[in-house]
Amino acid sequence: MIIFLAPVKLFVDSADPTEIGACVAAKGTCGVTTSASRLADAARGAGADPRALLGAIAGVANGPVFVAVTGPDVDGLMREARDWASAAAEVVALLPGTDAGVEAARACAGARIRTAVGPFARPEQALVAAHAGAAFVLAQVGRAAGVDGNDVIRKLVALLRTYDMRTEVLASAIEIPVQVIDAALAGAHAATASGAVVRQLDAESSRVADGG
Repeated sequence: MIIFLAPVKLFVDSADPTEIGACVAAKGTCGVTTSASRLADAARGAGADPRALLGAIAGVANGPVFVAVTGPDVDGLMREARDWASAAAEVVALLPGTDAGVEAARACAGARIRTAVGPFARPEQALVAAHAGAAFVLAQVGRAAGVDGNDVIRKLVALLRTYDMRTEVLASAIEIPVQVIDAALAGAHAATASGAVVRQLDAESSRVADGG
């Protein structure tokens, strides 16, 4: 097998520790994205506790574990972020790209809770979240609703560099392997894809190595 080599970190979008471990072994993935609702559903199906499942994921993730949270307001988002962050040191609370999400990121920064915010359709919106203390901001690859996500990523990366900010750009909504390359070419620091896409990347890498 060939480890995926690109100037972009690859995360796997999953709530299955077995799948995550396989992606780490096959493609060198170095992080996980999931959500509070997916953790609850997966834990229910396995007859386990969501926090215990998160701990198992953190144990094999090989990097940060992003947990998307929802809430009616800043206080609700903050409570969820604090709860999940207390379950494992690797947790990054993934907040929505809304005014409430940005304010929750500011509050989390004060509480030393790492956050990601997004996705955003405009780079200037994401820049506000970065100034609020978000460690990561999200932008979707491809084109949707008239928005060129790859262009958003390029402009956002340039803005963060201009302001000398350490916030990283995470490319999301990846559906096919070539979009990982698109994200890398746009300058994204990381990209998240499903286990199925990660397996496709692994198969294509192996085929190239075999001269196929």
